[in-house]
Amino acid sequence: MRSCAARLFSILTTSIALAQFCDASNGRIIAMGDEWLLSDRAFAQQPAQSTQLADNISKFFADNEPSRFLVLSNSGPINFPGQRGVLGTALKDRMLALGHTWEVNPSVPFTLATLRQYRGVFFSGAVGSGSTNAQVLESYVREGGNVLVMAGTGDIGGPASEASAWNFFLNKFGLSFGDAWFAIKSGGALLSVPALPSGNPLGKLISVVEWDNGQTVINLAPDNPLVEIAVYGNFTGFSPLLPSGAVQPIIGTVNILTKCLGDLNNDGIVDDADFVIFAAAYNLLLCADGTMPAGCPCDFNKDGFVDDVDFQIFIQSYGLPICL
Repeated sequence: MRSCAARLFSILTTSIALAQFCDASNGRIIAMGDEWLLSDRAFAQQPAQSTQLADNISKFFADNEPSRFLVLSNSGPINFPGQRGVLGTALKDRMLALGHTWEVNPSVPFTLATLRQYRGVFFSGAVGSGSTNAQVLESYVREGGNVLVMAGTGDIGGPASEASAWNFFLNKFGLSFGDAWFAIKSGGALLSVPALPSGNPLGKLISVVEWDNGQTVINLAPDNPLVEIAVYGNFTGFSPLLPSGAVQPIIGTVNILTKCLGDLNNDGIVDDADFVIFAAAYNLLLCADGTMPAGCPCDFNKDGFVDDVDFQIFIQSYGLPICL
C-alpha cells in the first residue's frame, strides 16, 4: 500500500496532460572508502562485479549518455601490477566502451571554469583535496556537476589526514570519511568482501567488492533522503575490524538539490503546477511504465521509481520556488 501522500495525490490527479518536462540537472557525489574498488587488480579478480560497479557509476552520473569525464589523481601503483584508484586502465577501458571521454591528469587549472567543461570529475589521492579546492567542488556540484572521491590511498598521510583533507568538501553535503583504516589483505590478493547494497541504484547487482585497508563512509545526515549509504561491506572474518563491528558503510552518495530540480514544466517557478505533474508520475510509480514520460524526470534519485523519496526531494525544491 502506498503512503497517505499517495491518497492525496490520487484525488488531485485524475486526467493530467503531461506535455512539458525539464530534465533537471542535479549534481551527485560518490564517496568510496577504498581506492582498490575499481583498481586494475579488482577488475582482474572480480571482472563482472567491477564492471557492474563502473556501469552503475556511469548510470548514476550520466544516465549512460556519452559524457566527458575528468580524472585527477596522484595514486600511483603499489603492491600489485597495474594501476589503482581512478587511474586504472580497466576502468578507463570500460568508460570508453560506454561512450565516455576519459581525460587523465591534463595540465589544466583547478578552477570552476575548468570543471564546468566536464560532466563528472574522479579523484583518488591528494589532488583536489583541501579547504580551498572544496569551495571549487561545492560550486561545481551545486551547478549540476558530479564528483567521485576515493579514500584509503595513503597518499595524504594516514587515514585521519586523508579523511580531514576530503571532509572539507564531503561534510558540506552530509558525508564524511572515517579516520581509521581497517581490513588488511593477507597474501597476494585483495580481500573479496561480501557487499550489502541498499536500495540505492549505485549498489545494483553488487554482491562483492575488492578491498585492502580502506576507510568507512559515514552518513552525517540520516534524515536527509538526498544522502544515502549505497553499499555496506560485511567484513566478518577479516582483520583488523573496527570497534563498531563487521558490517561497515563503504560507499555513500549524495544528490545535490538544485533550485530548479522541481521545475517540471520549465517555467522558472516550482509551484502547484509542478506538483500536479509530479503527482501524476507518482501514481504511475514505475519508470518502466509505458505511459511514464520519457526519461522519468520525476525520479530524482534515479532508482527506477517515482515514490516517497522523490516526494521528499520535490518538497525541498518546492521550498525554493524561484529558479535562479
